[in-house]
Amino acid sequence: MKRSKRLEPVGALADETERGCASHVAGLQGRLADAERRCIELKRYLGEYQSMFQQRASEGMRVTGMRDYQTFIARLGEAVRQQEDVIAQLRSDCERARASWVEAAARKSAVRKVIAKVRSDDQKLEERRSQKESDEHALRPGGAR
Repeated sequence: MKRSKRLEPVGALADETERGCASHVAGLQGRLADAERRCIELKRYLGEYQSMFQQRASEGMRVTGMRDYQTFIARLGEAVRQQEDVIAQLRSDCERARASWVEAAARKSAVRKVIAKVRSDDQKLEERRSQKESDEHALRPGGAR
């Protein structure tokens, strides 16, 4: 079996690893985009409730209603902070995954170059073998007429 054929599974594994890394990056980027949309939505809700609270407080409201609004606004603020933490973690995860993908792509490229070189070497070796056989056949008595 030619050396280049023996290396093909290594090339296939490098391809598969690189595709897996790319897929992982894409998944994380999707999750990050979702988290960012959720955070924007939470901030919008927070702004709306703060405006409603100010409007109702200026019109006069009961203490229990005021306390309920403040509690709800505080919970929304906490939800925004938690969502921002999720976003920060996902960004970090994306960067690590992207770095892994770049490494996998570099490994894939290197493996493909090695396979191409070995394939070229195999072809040259086969050409030399064939030429040698042809030369030997021509040198045999009665080989070339």
